[in-house]
Amino acid sequence: MTMLREIRLNSTVREISKPVSEFIEEGLRRSKTIDCFDFVPSNYQVVYSALDTMPRGRFCEWGSGIGIVTGLAEMLGFDACGIETNERMAAASRELLSGFGLSAAIKTGDYFEISHDADIYFTYCWPGKIPRVEHHFLSVTPDNARLLIYHGEEDVRCEVKTCM
Repeated sequence: MTMLREIRLNSTVREISKPVSEFIEEGLRRSKTIDCFDFVPSNYQVVYSALDTMPRGRFCEWGSGIGIVTGLAEMLGFDACGIETNERMAAASRELLSGFGLSAAIKTGDYFEISHDADIYFTYCWPGKIPRVEHHFLSVTPDNARLLIYHGEEDVRCEVKTCM
């Protein structure tokens, strides 16, 4: 039987460097110029700190928006990719990433339909979508993959896919 097991994240908030801070600020500035009704930014310092506790490997952001978390993952040494349904957001995220010398791929489409192999997945989805996201995660990811879900301002949780 395959299931999710929540693991506790180290709650230490890591100080971010000036280039990381500039990247976040520019991403937030650019996101305000795009009309996307359901884009709500994360607390990127909290997400950065959570990512920093993860073992490096392949990373995929489901619903990558302007690409800030995908870019942060690459800056931390992950092989990063994002998937975004909004074409304008996806295009803007590609421009943001390349403007900062980052090469993370951004795929345009629905992460429920597009697959991308990774060790760690991140999503900030509406609370009512979490059960569907968890089910999808269990059905398409390898054993021991990790799912980081942003639940709110200071709340990033990690679940690991395990076989019992």
